[in-house]
Amino acid sequence: MIPRTRFVISSIALAAGVAIVAGNSRDREFRAGTAAEYAHQSSDQVTIGAKAFDSEELTAEAFGKKADLLRYGVLPVLVVIENKREKTLDLRELEVNLVAADGRHVSAINPEDVPYLGRTGRRASQVPLPVPLPKKKNPLNAPEIVTRAFAAKILPPGDSASGFFYFEARREAGDKIYLNGLRDARSGQEILYFEFGF
Repeated sequence: MIPRTRFVISSIALAAGVAIVAGNSRDREFRAGTAAEYAHQSSDQVTIGAKAFDSEELTAEAFGKKADLLRYGVLPVLVVIENKREKTLDLRELEVNLVAADGRHVSAINPEDVPYLGRTGRRASQVPLPVPLPKKKNPLNAPEIVTRAFAAKILPPGDSASGFFYFEARREAGDKIYLNGLRDARSGQEILYFEFGF
C-alpha cells in the first residue's frame, strides 16, 4: 500500500510541476500578428506594419514584467515585414528610424546595447563601503530583448519576418516610423522607403 501511495503522490507532484512550467512558458510566449493588424503601409508588393509597445501592459506581454523598458526611456517598436513579391528581399542594410512630429530622427539601438542604458554610474564623491553589498540585477538584461529583436537578413517570396527595434526615446503624438534599405536580393535595386504614423 505504501509504494502505491508514494507513486500517486509523486505522480501528482510531477503533474503539478509540469503544469507550472507549462504555465510559465505560456506567459513568456509572444507572437506577432500580420502587418495588416498594425499601422501599415504597402508598396511594390511589400507590406510593413509597426506598433509601439508604449505601455507597461504591452511591454510585459512581450518581455515579461521585470523588463521595464519604458522606465529607462527605451521604446520598443514591433515591425512586421511581409514579402508578397516573387523575388527575395535583402534586409541586411535595413535602417529604421523614429521620426517625431517636429522632424527629429532617432535611430534604432543595437539590442545588445539596451542593457547598458539602465546602468547608473556611481558618483566619484561616494566612499565605497567596507562590506560589499549585493548588486541589483539590471532589468534591461532580459534575454527576450535580444531574442525578440528583428534579426532577419533575407526575406524569401511569400514569407514574413517580425521583431522589435529599440529607440532611446519617449512616445510622442505624431511619431512616424521610417524604414529604408530594403533591396531586391538579386539585382540590388532599392525598394522605395516606407514612412507612416503609428
